[in-house]
Amino acid sequence: MNSLELFQSSFQKDPNVIASAHGRVNLIGEHTDYNNGYVFPTLIPQSIEVSISARKDDEIVGVSEEFGKISSTISSAKDGTWMDFIKGGLHFIKQISPSMRGIDITVSSTVPSGSGLSSSAALETALLRALLKLNNLSIQNEEIARLGQQIEHQFVGTQCGIMDQMASACGEFGNAIFLDCENLQTKSLPLFSDHDFVVIHSGSTRKLSQGKYNERKSETTKAAEILQVPSLRHASLDQLSKIQDPTIQKRAKHIISENDRVMKAFSCLKNNDANQFGELMILSHQSMKTDYEISSQELNQVVSSAINNGALGARLTGAGFGGCVVILSSNQHTKSLIETILVECPQSYWVTTISKNLNP
Repeated sequence: MNSLELFQSSFQKDPNVIASAHGRVNLIGEHTDYNNGYVFPTLIPQSIEVSISARKDDEIVGVSEEFGKISSTISSAKDGTWMDFIKGGLHFIKQISPSMRGIDITVSSTVPSGSGLSSSAALETALLRALLKLNNLSIQNEEIARLGQQIEHQFVGTQCGIMDQMASACGEFGNAIFLDCENLQTKSLPLFSDHDFVVIHSGSTRKLSQGKYNERKSETTKAAEILQVPSLRHASLDQLSKIQDPTIQKRAKHIISENDRVMKAFSCLKNNDANQFGELMILSHQSMKTDYEISSQELNQVVSSAINNGALGARLTGAGFGGCVVILSSNQHTKSLIETILVECPQSYWVTTISKNLNP
């Protein structure tokens, strides 16, 4: 059921506005965004859609296809439910349009939650787009991304970087976005014409605000302080010996080396070098597994199965601790590779296949 049908059945009326936004898969560049580094995401067909009507009071009545019905008010405290996203969106739109009151809202999604595919950013982007339309407002996509990030920071409790929101707000299908998270400059490149990126869910999920995400951010902040740089984006591998704590050193090693891999991956895509791109993906996963320690048994199993059965590259994607693997495969081997992985990893399931010609 889409958000319009859900709205009509829940509120017995039509909404004032409908908006949607897509999830993303990050091809390479993990946990680098909150270190002002480089990332390389692309959109996926799965999306989140919201339908909204304005209210004349400060009530928020929400219905989610996945999480059910919930009611609150604009000024009520955060409660750890999906309503915190809605309160955050209303908070920032009210700063632009003070006359904004409560809303009725329905949410439908085809993005698996807890999968590392940016369901949160897709919700934030769709919500902000709808609220802006509701108030006859228009702002740049980059500003929508910034507001989405602030919803995470101030209302949800995840101290995320800007990648997910920028990908969801600014991405184009069939292209990967090379994003410099320090200045938000982007470069868009077409995906490989003769290779696919396959997204397979490992079968295990995670919730970032209750996990190790903020801990990793704190560790890398500490590493930057030790090295006396604004962020690890400005550090080099030959500086690592200055960090005495072995855990902090490993965290810094991942971020510094991952930024280098993203730069090289950009060149590989530009030069149509899928083999080298795949090798960089494998190195990225090894770094996340051993240095950043954000992988899991299920993720490692899917990666190993993919590589052992002919994939050019495979790595966990998203924040880790569960969620999805992204795999690079030649077009003619994609179907058989997926079938083999799902047999060898029975807890996993196929999410989507992304190609240059993808046009949902």
